[in-house]
Amino acid sequence: MTIKKVFFLLATLITFTINSACHAQTHGKASFYGNGFHGRITSDGSRYHKDSLTCAHRTLPFGTLLKVTNKSNGKEVVVRVTDRGPFVRGRVVDLSMAAAKQLGMVSQGVAPVQVEAVGHVSKRKSAAKSGSKQLAAQSVLPEAKYIDPATGKFYTMSEWKERGEAARRQHLAELEQQHQPRYRILDSKLAAHSLRIGASKQ
Repeated sequence: MTIKKVFFLLATLITFTINSACHAQTHGKASFYGNGFHGRITSDGSRYHKDSLTCAHRTLPFGTLLKVTNKSNGKEVVVRVTDRGPFVRGRVVDLSMAAAKQLGMVSQGVAPVQVEAVGHVSKRKSAAKSGSKQLAAQSVLPEAKYIDPATGKFYTMSEWKERGEAARRQHLAELEQQHQPRYRILDSKLAAHSLRIGASKQ
């Protein structure tokens, strides 16, 4: 047997083993990080944030995008692999708190899921150089959402900025209206009227 054939056979076996392992982990149970993990360094060197859409997986490369479906209610979420785990028999993925909330599994703690790799996060520059819109789309995760205690609704950071800017403009308009100088004038009947600058007599 030639060296080429040996290498080909080894490559085929490795590919088959990897594919089989990934397929075996497609279905299983998902858990999620407890609040005590917030701010800790993950295996890829990033810092875990409970409001980010990330997860831990035992074998898939960091940056892999996974679509996780809760088989109990059909809810889905796309997360990015940033950590290693879970190391509990039967569990295939460990989700961030934000991802667990989107799947509606916080009260249960563990949920049966289907996990599917849907892409890989790459740098925006690489996506631009490739000229592929599809690659660029795969490189962008859904924005993390944060709850508004006053309304109970979730907003992304861009939505928060838009709401803040709208509130600021409204506040400035109200202040401007309240502080416009008034002038007192007397009509022929000596009745006092209040006029704003540029407004007609009331």
